[in-house]
Amino acid sequence: MSDENSSEVFTRIKTHFPPAKIKKIMQTDEDIGKVSQATPVITGRSLEFFIAMLVSRSGLVAKEMGCKRISGDVMKKTIMTDEKFDFLREMMCGNGAEKKSDSEE
Repeated sequence: MSDENSSEVFTRIKTHFPPAKIKKIMQTDEDIGKVSQATPVITGRSLEFFIAMLVSRSGLVAKEMGCKRISGDVMKKTIMTDEKFDFLREMMCGNGAEKKSDSEE
């Protein structure tokens, strides 16, 4: 996704994550004390941008696969093939590592 594309997608986002809810989630961690006013806002905007990028990339993968919808399988393929989402791979259901450990038992 180019910079022009990403900024265009980002400006079209209508759904925003409420900063109060984000702050509440952040403070469920015992190690986090006070949170500055800007932190939940920045976190929410970052989350919106991340989701927009994931959906955009998943749309491209869906087109390559000949699908008209972004399904769980399409998102899984996006996460498994795109290096930007490699940190999500270990959380994927049914990935190769889990299947390998199940067959060893």
